[in-house]
Amino acid sequence: MKKNLVTLAALILAGAASAQSSVALFGVVDAGVARYSQGGLGKTMLDTSGNGPSSLGFRGTEDLGGGLSASFWLEAALLNDAGAGSSSGNGNPSTNGGLAFGRRATVGIAGRFGEVRLGRDTPPSWWNHVVFDPFFTAGPGSGANITSGGGANGFAGANPLSFSRISNAIQYQWGFAPNAQSAIGRGVYVQLMHAFAENAGGAPARGQYSGGRVGYADGPLNVAMSYARSKGPAYAADAARGYSTFESFNLGGSYDIGAARLMAHAGANDSSAPGTRHTHWGLAATINAGPGYIPVAYNSVRQNNATRDGAGQIAAGYVYNLSRRTALYASASYIRNRNNGTYTFLGGNGGGQPGLQTAFGAGTPFGSGTGYGMGIRTSF
Repeated sequence: MKKNLVTLAALILAGAASAQSSVALFGVVDAGVARYSQGGLGKTMLDTSGNGPSSLGFRGTEDLGGGLSASFWLEAALLNDAGAGSSSGNGNPSTNGGLAFGRRATVGIAGRFGEVRLGRDTPPSWWNHVVFDPFFTAGPGSGANITSGGGANGFAGANPLSFSRISNAIQYQWGFAPNAQSAIGRGVYVQLMHAFAENAGGAPARGQYSGGRVGYADGPLNVAMSYARSKGPAYAADAARGYSTFESFNLGGSYDIGAARLMAHAGANDSSAPGTRHTHWGLAATINAGPGYIPVAYNSVRQNNATRDGAGQIAAGYVYNLSRRTALYASASYIRNRNNGTYTFLGGNGGGQPGLQTAFGAGTPFGSGTGYGMGIRTSF
């Protein structure tokens, strides 16, 4: 049974491109009521990414003949709770009301050699966080709350300039449908990317990124591994040179046993500054239940600093598919910080919501936290 893959297919719209020239309008509209509480603070809000990030996009493919095709993809994040656009900018969303194609803005050419793509896109080092998370990094149950996000720990050791989107990139892909999202390929699949810092000579190369991902998907099995090296904002130890060097490694796997899809992942985010290595792992499943599925997950993270800061998160929910495009959903999550851990709920569509991390204040213990949400998601 493949019911638990309906949500992923609807959200990433990763179907094969048509052989004919075409232009399409597509998107996701998600809205739900969510409640977050942690460390004596709380927030009730109308969320726009409880099951999948609200977005609006345009994509097109032109058949050039001889097995070649040219394509483009422009996708913007939506904050439909306020009727606003968002930059979806790696944790710093803009709510100025205008659309910015921060989720993806690419043009490419594909053929028997694979695909070459240029522009802003999802880096190889991010996809395993999404594919092997039954919540697809959305809503209260998102594993990225602690594996790539959270509070004063920044982005769990990941580069905040490139952990989920990267600009100024050129990439090569193999094993994916032309102009599709680079989530899951067929057979052996590969994604290689380099992004330019585009800084003037002598300026710190913040924003530079090089990374790759290789995987294998066939029938019920999917496995993938990624590695990336990038330059981002400087920790105090690297202040003199103006940037820190970040490294990210992760791997994951899933196997569909019919009644459920079982998932596991592990990895580490590190930098050139001492005590900034964050090691994470998780176990998860999507369990078929009637016309929908039950996502369950446990994630853990630990930092190699003097106090061994860390956190654990457990999450569960239910997604009820009304059709291939529309679903009702509910989810709940509990985060427990260890030692001086400052992990909290990251939020979707660029992060920043519920925004509890900005309210705690320096040195304030975050303690344990809970998140609940329920809503509706439809795609077109």
